[in-house]
Order: sequence, then C-alpha cells, then structure tokens
Amino acid sequence: MSSQGTHGVLITMEGVEGSGKSTQLLRLSERLRRLEVPMVVTKEPGGTPLGQEIRRLLLQPHASGEAWCAEAELLLFYADRAQHLHGVIRPALEAGKIVLCDRFEDSTRAYQGASGVPEFVLDRLHELVLQRLRPHLTLLLDMDPQVSLQRVEVRNLGYGGAFQETRFDEAQLEFHQRVRNRFLAIAKAEPQRVALIPARSTPAEVEHAVWQRVAPLLRNAGFQVG
Repeated sequence: MSSQGTHGVLITMEGVEGSGKSTQLLRLSERLRRLEVPMVVTKEPGGTPLGQEIRRLLLQPHASGEAWCAEAELLLFYADRAQHLHGVIRPALEAGKIVLCDRFEDSTRAYQGASGVPEFVLDRLHELVLQRLRPHLTLLLDMDPQVSLQRVEVRNLGYGGAFQETRFDEAQLEFHQRVRNRFLAIAKAEPQRVALIPARSTPAEVEHAVWQRVAPLLRNAGFQVG
C-alpha cells in the first residue's frame, strides 16, 4: 500500500519484439497488486479507446496494401501518445499512482529512428507532446533480435497461427538489429533512468532483476513494498 505524501511513478518497459516485455509487465503488475499498490497498467500504442483505433491503423497491414510514409507513421504515434498522456498517464500520476506502460517514448526513438526519422524531428515532437514528463524508470529487456524473433515465430506457431502479428514482427532482421542498437544507445546515454536487463535468462530470473530495480524506486517514492 502507499503512504501519505506519495507521488506518482511512471515505469516503462521497453525492448525488441519477443524480448518478454508483456510477460514481465504482467508479473510486475501482479506483484504490485498483491501489495495493494495503487496502479494503472497501460500500453502504447493503444492505451485509450481512441488509441486502439490508432494502434490498428499503425500495426496492421491495410487492405489497400498502402504503407504509411515515415512522417505520417511518426505523427500517428505521437497523436496516440498525446491522447494517452491526457487521458491516462498524467491523471494517474497526479492521483499518486504507479503507471506501468508497455512501450513509450524510447520505442518511438528506437523504431522510427531506425526507419530513418532524423533525431531533430524526434526531439521537437518529444518537447511538444511530453513537455517535461520523463519516465522515472525504464526497464530495457535486452536480447539479440536473432533470438527474440525466433521466440516470436514459436509463439505464433503455438497459437496455431491465430496470434496476430504486427508488421514490425515481419521486418527484416537488420532492421531489428538497428532498433536494438538504438535502445542500447539510449541506455548508455541515460544510465540513471534506463535499467538494462538481459532477457535471455529464465522468466523468474528476469522478474527478480526487474524487482531489484523497481523496489528501491517505489520505496523512495513512499510506497510500502516490503
């Protein structure tokens, strides 16, 4: 449970496709729920009803076969983020809650940057939409894309082909390697914010490493987490 004087905390989970983000976010949220910590679990894109529509437009191939140009794709991601901040993230933080978000700003910088969007464009949109808001902690689950994409393939086969792939899953390995390199560059530039966690360990070991970074942050913020 939280104590009086607690401020909201934004924790984001990042990584390449198949790195285990969703599994670890679920495990972390279940642990916090058992501790009766006030919390919101969300994702990008698609953390609001309108964002779900944007997510569908962004991640699923269009029937026409037309692909988004890089600039249009980028603006859709930031439109989703602006709505998400307005409707979910900022209100939860102002209410003193923990916000767990599956992907956030770093994914845009990694993926759209890997697609060729100039850094100064990302900087300008970042300032416009996020203003001074930054995650208090970003958990970067790091894995070689050659391994993580095999995970994605096995996962999809396990669902008998029913698991819905995104078009990012289908991108070439070289693209995913660029994405990973951009994530690693972010972690190197901001070691105080970004916790780099090897993701090839067992889920239980990754969960332990995640909690080792999360627990001190929450205690310092006034949450009673043992």
